[in-house]
Amino acid sequence: MKTIRKLNAPTPGLAEYRNAVGNSANWEDFRSHDAGAAYRELRDALIQNQHGLCAYCEIEIKEWSRRQVEHVIPQSRDRTKSLDIANMVACCLGGTRPMRDGDHYRMPVKHNMSCGQKKGNQIDKNFLDPRILPALPSLMRVIDNGLIEADENACQRAGFFPDHVTRTIEILNLNAERLRLAREKRWNGLEEEWGQIDDLDMMNDWIRSVLIPDADDLLTSFFTTSRCYFGPLGECVLAQQPQTWR
Repeated sequence: MKTIRKLNAPTPGLAEYRNAVGNSANWEDFRSHDAGAAYRELRDALIQNQHGLCAYCEIEIKEWSRRQVEHVIPQSRDRTKSLDIANMVACCLGGTRPMRDGDHYRMPVKHNMSCGQKKGNQIDKNFLDPRILPALPSLMRVIDNGLIEADENACQRAGFFPDHVTRTIEILNLNAERLRLAREKRWNGLEEEWGQIDDLDMMNDWIRSVLIPDADDLLTSFFTTSRCYFGPLGECVLAQQPQTWR
C-alpha cells in the first residue's frame, strides 16, 4: 500500500447530484443517477488519481470489471460520509470475482478475500488511510517471497506505530495467498530483468520506467513490491521532483 493523493473537490456529477437532491441525497440513489454516468465519472476520476492501482493492494484496476468506489469509513457505519469525496478511494473487487489471472481470484474465496471486501464494515482506530501515508519512506516492505510487512525503522523515522501498519495489513488481508503469490511473481520477474542489465544509465532508465507513471499517467501493478526490490536506487528515483508517482 502506497500513499495516494486526495481529491480536493467532488466530481461534477457528484456535485450536481448533491445540489439537486439536497438532504435526501444518498449513495444508492447516486449510483443510478443519470443512468449511472455520475458514478462512473467519480469512479474513473479516483482511479486516474491513483494511477490505475487499487488503493489498498495495488493491483491494476483499469478494466471496468475489476473496480469500484470504496468508502474508507464504511457508509453503513456513518451515512453522513457516504457522499463525501474525502471518504472515497478506488479499489479492486477484493478477490471475489473470477478473472483471467490468479492475482484477482483464488479459491477458497473466504481466505483470499482482501481490500474493501475483507475490511467490510470494520472501523478500527489503528487502520491507516493510504492518503495519510508519507511518500518517503515507505512504511511497508515486501520481501522476496511476496509477504508484506511493517518496516519498523521507516515507521520510526516517519512517526508512525509499526503496530498500526501491521493491523492495517491484517484488516485488508494483504497477505492473502493470491496476493503473496502475485507479489512473489513480480519480484522474480524484476530479478530476471535485472540480470540482463549491466549499464548504470540503462539501469536508472529501467527503474524510472517501472516506478514512474507512463504516458497515460498509469503505474504498474504492485508498486511497493517494485519499490522494495530496487531498494535505495528506487528511493533515489522516487525522491526526485516532481513526484508524479504519488
